Amino acid sequence: MKTRFYILLSTIFLLLLMLLVRCATGPSMFSRALSHNDWPKKRVMVMPVINLTGLTSDELVDVVSEEVSTILRESGLFIVYQYNKTEQSYSFQVGKPVNPELLRVSQERDINALIFETVNPIEVDLVRKGIWPFRRRAQRFTVSVNIDIVDVNTQTVILGEDLAKDITFSGEEIRTEKEETPYAEKKRKALKECLPEILKKAARSATRSLNQQAWTGRIVSLDQQGIMVNAGRDVGLRPGVVLEVFCTGECITSCTGQTYELPGVKVGEIKIVALKTHHSFAEPVRGTDHQPGQIVRVKD
Repeated sequence: MKTRFYILLSTIFLLLLMLLVRCATGPSMFSRALSHNDWPKKRVMVMPVINLTGLTSDELVDVVSEEVSTILRESGLFIVYQYNKTEQSYSFQVGKPVNPELLRVSQERDINALIFETVNPIEVDLVRKGIWPFRRRAQRFTVSVNIDIVDVNTQTVILGEDLAKDITFSGEEIRTEKEETPYAEKKRKALKECLPEILKKAARSATRSLNQQAWTGRIVSLDQQGIMVNAGRDVGLRPGVVLEVFCTGECITSCTGQTYELPGVKVGEIKIVALKTHHSFAEPVRGTDHQPGQIVRVKD
């Protein structure tokens, strides 16, 4: 009897130990799985959220861009900026090019990727809830968020995803004297319940998508100091790193509206010789046809 007891106790202990190890190593394993392209760090700009819910001045929606920025920043994988809300606002539409002025400003700020979030109109469906014969009328609310990421250097869409979550409430339609929007009170409650989980999934999708793309930078200028590249110590570059130099490639658009860049022609290689905080200087290693605007990438 004692032998069986000790065997059972040992088994329980081993299972608990395995569970603790799994919990401790799970996040780090996930990070490693996502971070195969996490160096150099990418500079990303999170754009202000586009609110299509019909709920005006809703603080739950207004903080979406801040929440996404916080989650990405806490991952430690990116340098995260937020677009100034007081500046001109820009939206994203599938199949349409990103505003040229926004791309120009982003390149001047040395941003690698733009992240757009759109909170879509909340869908309401009348359903039946419960077990027959006690089923009763209810409303199912679907909250959905589009997250789109555009690579600034290649001007291609690298992520276009719609994330949604449902929640069901009992009772009849609610209208208030202050709200002309049907179900306004329950829509706000649906946002409060669904948005946090959606935003975590959105940040995870953004992380995976960004790290599937190799880091790219640009040649800014050529002068007596050398070839200036728009990335420096802040993204993790170091002296001696060799960068491949490419001409800008041609972009094609798929039937889904996502754009892809055809590889540009490799024109040479350069090596980092001096670092600054936000830029660096390089010298030619191979090739001589180096020009401002050309794309650079860390050589494998």
